[in-house]
Amino acid sequence: MLSMALGIMALAFSVCAGVSFFYSDMPLEGEAMPSWICSIAFSALLAFAFYLPSRNAPSKLFKKEAMCIVGLSWILMSLVGAFPYVLILDCPFSYAFFEASSGFTTTGASCFGSFAEFPRSLLFWRGLTNWIGGLGVLVFFVAILSFLGCGGRILYAREASTTSGGGLETERIQSGAMKILVVYAVISVACVVTFRICGMGWFDGICHMFATVATGGLSVYEDSIAHYNSALIDWAVILFMFIGGVSFTIPLMIAGRTFGRLARNTEFWTYTILAAAVSVAVSILIYPQMKGANPMFEAFTQGTFQTVSIMTTTGLCSMDYHSWVPGALVLLFAMMIIGGCSGSTSGGIKVSRFIISIRLSLREIEKSFRPRVVRNISINGKILGEDDNSEILSFVVLYALISLGAFTLLSMFEPEMSVIGSISAVITCIGNVGPGFAEVGPDRNYGFLSHESKILLAMIMIMGRLEFYAILALFMPSLWRKFQ
Repeated sequence: MLSMALGIMALAFSVCAGVSFFYSDMPLEGEAMPSWICSIAFSALLAFAFYLPSRNAPSKLFKKEAMCIVGLSWILMSLVGAFPYVLILDCPFSYAFFEASSGFTTTGASCFGSFAEFPRSLLFWRGLTNWIGGLGVLVFFVAILSFLGCGGRILYAREASTTSGGGLETERIQSGAMKILVVYAVISVACVVTFRICGMGWFDGICHMFATVATGGLSVYEDSIAHYNSALIDWAVILFMFIGGVSFTIPLMIAGRTFGRLARNTEFWTYTILAAAVSVAVSILIYPQMKGANPMFEAFTQGTFQTVSIMTTTGLCSMDYHSWVPGALVLLFAMMIIGGCSGSTSGGIKVSRFIISIRLSLREIEKSFRPRVVRNISINGKILGEDDNSEILSFVVLYALISLGAFTLLSMFEPEMSVIGSISAVITCIGNVGPGFAEVGPDRNYGFLSHESKILLAMIMIMGRLEFYAILALFMPSLWRKFQ
């Protein structure tokens, strides 16, 4: 399975080599082509080396093997995905690993403040890592490899957060994953065509589609979407960021005309209402700071763009929000923690867990004065068992503890960094958002951090993308112990 992940990497490098060949008349591409060839050869040889000792291994998977495959594959892809940056830019490995991890985890944070030395093929690679990571390469595995059988279900469950979002438990997991791939492809094509109609070139449109549909946020320009200075493009990006933050089960419900299930989908409607309410609130708060011919429309556009961008953990920027009033920044910070829907490409705690956590808290408050009361917790029309409730509370506790630990380490590694900057850097990385506040605001980058801080935040990105368990399990001795 790890050799197949490396095979996908070799294929992705080949696509980038094709882009380099297409733009071969540009001076930087002539230097990039040998690096792509080396990257293809390295990943292919490594895939072959992984395949040889395991070619006769049984195909049956258990939960332990699935956890190992998921955790190790994301670390391995980030390590191998760093090679083009090292070869083409001759940058330190910590920079390259941070950038590759940011791409595959759809975080969108960057160590580079200028893309002047980036050939187009490398900019394409940054976007492609977003697109691959948005859906998750393990979902590609499940959709393609029918021999996995029930093992495919285990892999899919460990890679994608669909349990609390009302996922595909009633369908064969291979056909369900293939449907999601089709939906992902259709949305991607629609996004590219829309961007082209709005005025983007084909290259910019494809790269920004990677960043938008996957809620990744890696743009081809240092100033992100603000580069275009176009309200039409801003609203097109808002639309597809919002779609990217919706569970993949929603388009399947619409396609299947199961509108009854859609009407009962608590998470989707909470996500929609929350995004709309916060967008309006932020727009009102920043209205006095807007200038131009139509400040009200400008405030609504910028407020909606940044709210949807942060809530869906896309991280694209239409302007420098760092100068906004504190009330607007606090609302954005709250959306950064909550995130999008379960079973989507977005990060964060997820709206479904947010809803369930509130309902559990209210139930416990009521139990304090009515100890015999029985209140079932439900989401999307489904009553959750106590095991589900415990798992959600455990995730929230893990989120808080890991954030606190990472913040403490980052503060030790970066003693001159402000408290707000350190906290936002950890929250944006663990929630796969990208831009934060203070030193890591929308007009800044992570290049000033030490090598140790970059590695720490890169690992935090991977942990947040896989929702902790698949990485933390690798450090549990009982995972590696053989039981009779």
